[in-house]
Amino acid sequence: MLKTIPIFFSSFLFFTLHASEQLIVVLSPELNSSAATMQRYEKHTAWEKIGEKIPVTLGRSGLGYASGKTPLKNEGDGRSPAGVFRISSAFGYDEHPNGLMPYYYADDKLICVDDVEDSRYNTFAFLDPRNLPKSFETMRRNDEVYRNGAVIGYNTAGEKGRGSCIFIHLNHSDHRPTSGCTAMEEAPLKELIGWLDPQKNPQILQIPMSDCAEYQKEFEGIKCE
Repeated sequence: MLKTIPIFFSSFLFFTLHASEQLIVVLSPELNSSAATMQRYEKHTAWEKIGEKIPVTLGRSGLGYASGKTPLKNEGDGRSPAGVFRISSAFGYDEHPNGLMPYYYADDKLICVDDVEDSRYNTFAFLDPRNLPKSFETMRRNDEVYRNGAVIGYNTAGEKGRGSCIFIHLNHSDHRPTSGCTAMEEAPLKELIGWLDPQKNPQILQIPMSDCAEYQKEFEGIKCE
């Protein structure tokens, strides 16, 4: 039987024990921009900056909201999800992880299911010719943008058509926008993955600049710049 790996669900107890102590803030200048910046923070008395701000690449259509506002993020819309999400795990082409996060070795059998009609929608699974979804991503890609990456816990309930297989991964060689993920250069990505600590319940906040002041009330200390 094909084994499904529900990586977008928080099956780890630490996610329910305490609030986040690590936060990745991705700010875009406006909702439809595919260019943004990323700043890491750690929680002390307030949120404090860690490292330098770096450029990142978003979906070709910018950002789409997980809930509450329009445009909503949907499958195939080219939008990266806007909101607050857990970072649930890391993945890559090395057999051994670079860091502490739960890790998935992306060999040539690991896929991510983006078929909205499949019960395995928005999960990792192992490739099995006897039980193939109609649509899926092979994690061992020729362009190697998944050589290093982390899973953004968006649409964890697997709601049909709301988007799937949302990652932090490497930039394309031509730096073109993604299909809905968040991409960056390899050095800062490896540093980010090495920094993530599952005991600190890492989260990512992705929003347009116009929403930042609203989130400063929840995450005291983050900068809107």
